[in-house]
Amino acid sequence: MAKMNIVQKILARATGKEAVSTGEYLIVRSTRPVTLCGDTMARGPWQMLQTGAKKVFDPNMIKIVVGHIGAGGHSVLGTLRREFRLWAKDMGIPRDNILDLGHQGVEHIVAGEECWALPGEVYFSITNGHTTSLGALGGFAVTLSYESGAYLVKGYSWIQVPEVARFTLNGKAGKGVYARDVYEYILGQIGPTGTPGQVIKWDGEYIDHLDMDGRFTMCANALFSSAWTAVIEPDQIMLDYVGERTSDPFTPLYSDHDAEYAQHRIFDVSVIEPQIVPPPERTKVFPISKCVGTPITYGHIGTCANARMDDMRVAAQILKGHKVHPDVILNITPGSTSIYERCLKEGILETFVQAGVFLPPPACGMCVAGANTPLGDGDVCLSSGTCNYPGRMGSYQSEIFLCSPATIAASALTGCITDPRDFL
Repeated sequence: MAKMNIVQKILARATGKEAVSTGEYLIVRSTRPVTLCGDTMARGPWQMLQTGAKKVFDPNMIKIVVGHIGAGGHSVLGTLRREFRLWAKDMGIPRDNILDLGHQGVEHIVAGEECWALPGEVYFSITNGHTTSLGALGGFAVTLSYESGAYLVKGYSWIQVPEVARFTLNGKAGKGVYARDVYEYILGQIGPTGTPGQVIKWDGEYIDHLDMDGRFTMCANALFSSAWTAVIEPDQIMLDYVGERTSDPFTPLYSDHDAEYAQHRIFDVSVIEPQIVPPPERTKVFPISKCVGTPITYGHIGTCANARMDDMRVAAQILKGHKVHPDVILNITPGSTSIYERCLKEGILETFVQAGVFLPPPACGMCVAGANTPLGDGDVCLSSGTCNYPGRMGSYQSEIFLCSPATIAASALTGCITDPRDFL
């Protein structure tokens, strides 16, 4: 039998085959729930309405999370949310499957907390391309995009078996260097077409010692090098995480030792320093020293890439006992209600409030067209969000720099881009 990588093994299991090969077309079913964004009539429901379809394949297998906009938005959004709830009721989707305001969070973060994706399984989402973050749970996690409506009706989709790019990360990250810095550094090295249509498989010494929050961050932005998704093979850290959160059965899968890869690149994490991505190009990445001293007016810590507990903790570590610069608005948006609750129990919210942080309810926050605290003309924002193109967070005449939560917290104190190592 041909040697297979983890992606080939997952897709073979999902199609009942002993083996599959790169480039092969498959009809795939998933045993896991499919997740929808509950802020608007998302792509899947809208496509269903356009075709006149009246039933979903299995109401119990659909999860809806109000996650992108959160509590903000125009009255039009309230109408759209109501239409979504009525559609869900018509489809027979259980009310417990809808995480509305008061239970909301970034869809990908909630799905990770609930382990809707599992090791060795295919996971589909009707949210956006950052579904890739769920690859940190050892499965094949992708967004359905324009196949969404058909999947809701049929319960299966087609997939062409993708190539896999293996990236091995060795060494130990230095002071002030976090998973976000490591990802951005590698993105800067490989560029916007570094993994065309491929799956990034992260492994190596650095990944072996990385906690789950960091692993989700490593997988969240795979699309910016043109990858389809990302994956990390199961280990004890991952298995313990999943075992604490779900009783659903699963069997992890692993690549054969001589499996097929489209490319294999090795990086030394120990040489990386804090990174920054200036506007407007997403893949032009630089050491923090290139931009130190640039004045800012906003900071934003949040989104599917960096709104987890580790991000909240490092921000609190830096902010504790200090005040946000008077010329800066620092928006910290926890990624889910459970993270918000843990921040409350650990005293992190108190630290934030005392430092002068603005605390919206859990959601994607500023990353979605400036859904809360939008940027105005001339504003300069440091963000842990996913994109830095003009208009992403409000005004097209504002600027967005991307970096780690540590860099954002440190810079919010000084009023200009600051090396976080100065505060650690």
